[in-house]
Amino acid sequence: MIKKSFIIGFIVCSVFALSAQTSVKGHSVNGLTGLMTTPTARIGWEKSDFGIDVGYAYLGEDGDATSIPRVTLSLFRKAEVSTAVAFGDTEDLDIMLAGKFQFYKSGGSSMAGGLDYSSYDYNTNINNDLETLLRPYVVATYSGDFFDAPAVTSMTFGWDLANGDDDGLDFDNFNYSMGFEMAFFPKYFKNFIYWMSDFANYSFSAGSGGATGVNLSRGIFNTGFRIDPLKDSKYKFIIDVVGTDMLDSNRGFMIDASFGMAF
Repeated sequence: MIKKSFIIGFIVCSVFALSAQTSVKGHSVNGLTGLMTTPTARIGWEKSDFGIDVGYAYLGEDGDATSIPRVTLSLFRKAEVSTAVAFGDTEDLDIMLAGKFQFYKSGGSSMAGGLDYSSYDYNTNINNDLETLLRPYVVATYSGDFFDAPAVTSMTFGWDLANGDDDGLDFDNFNYSMGFEMAFFPKYFKNFIYWMSDFANYSFSAGSGGATGVNLSRGIFNTGFRIDPLKDSKYKFIIDVVGTDMLDSNRGFMIDASFGMAF
C-alpha cells in the first residue's frame, strides 16, 4: 500500500512541479508556512524583517474534533518559529513547536532545513508520562507555470526521533511528503483562489490523530482550496477549506484561518 501510494503521489506532484510564481504563504497545521502537512522552503514574510501570524484550525472526522490555535514569527526574511496547541474531545494536549531556516533562494527555487517538536499524551488530570517527538527535515520548493496557472511545488525529507527505551531519542520512521499549490482558474478567479494538495507518510502530529489520521503504515492525502482575499503586502488573511485523509474511510475536513502583518 505504501509503495502504491508513493507512486501516485510522485506522479501527481511531478506534473505540477512544472508550475508558478509565488505561494500564497499560508500555514501548515503546526504553524510554519506550508500546505496542510508539508512545509515549504518559503518564509511567511520575505520582504520584511519581522512578521507575525496568528491562526486557528478546526479539524473534524466521524464525530471527533480537534482545535489548533497557533502563532508564527517570521525573522529577518530567512527564518520562522511557531507554536501551536492541539486539543479536542479528549483531555490530552498536544504541544507543538517548530522552526525552519531558509539557506538557499534563487528566483522561484528555495531550500530550507527545519525541526518540529511535539509532546503528546499530556493529560492535565492524570500523571501520564510525557511522550516527545522530534522531526528534523529538509525541504525544497520550486515554481513555474502550468498552463498559465501559477503554482508552487514542495518536497520534504525527514525523520522521526521518538522516545526510546533508555529515555533517549531513537530513530523511528523516515518521513516523506510532497505537495503543490496552484492558482485555480486564474483567468476567472484572478489568483484569489488556489487549489492545494499534499501527500505524506506522516500526520502533522503523532499525538493528535482522529481528525487528520495517524496512519504509520501508509500515506495520507489532503486536498482543498486556499482563499486569499486580501492581497496586501503588509497584511495577510487566508482561509483554507480542506478534505483530509481523502484516500481512506476515516476521511475528514479542516477549516483554517490565518491573519498576519509585517513590521
